[in-house]
Amino acid sequence: MKRDFAVAVKAIIVKEERVLILTRSQDEMECSYMNSRQKWDLPGGGLHFYERSQEGLKREIKEETGLDVFVGEPVSLFDVIKNHIHLCIFTYVCRWKEGEVILSEEHEAFYWMTGEEVCQSELPNWMKRDLLRAFTREKEMHIERDE
Repeated sequence: MKRDFAVAVKAIIVKEERVLILTRSQDEMECSYMNSRQKWDLPGGGLHFYERSQEGLKREIKEETGLDVFVGEPVSLFDVIKNHIHLCIFTYVCRWKEGEVILSEEHEAFYWMTGEEVCQSELPNWMKRDLLRAFTREKEMHIERDE
């Protein structure tokens, strides 16, 4: 039996008191090895071997959304073992730097949500928790807004 280990990174991007939420395309959901039912998503994906997490996250964000960001600290770690794969997903708080959202084929829509909209949304509870945590952490980031 073959077993695999994978590391993925996700971003909670904060821009002007709003966070970026994506919805996955139907094709992306159907091709998903780990989760074919979850339509809500955050920018990010798997790391390449020898790729540092923050650099891989910037690459994934650019590929999926066209945005440039400042990467802050991790806000959560999700660790799952399923179908002979062990997957660790690190979610980082990020601050929008520049650009307009241009979605890749992996996603079909995006939303910039306030904290209140997050609380009132149909997002899964784990995502709401991480998004609300990111609002606080983004304010604490030691990255200058003028960088």
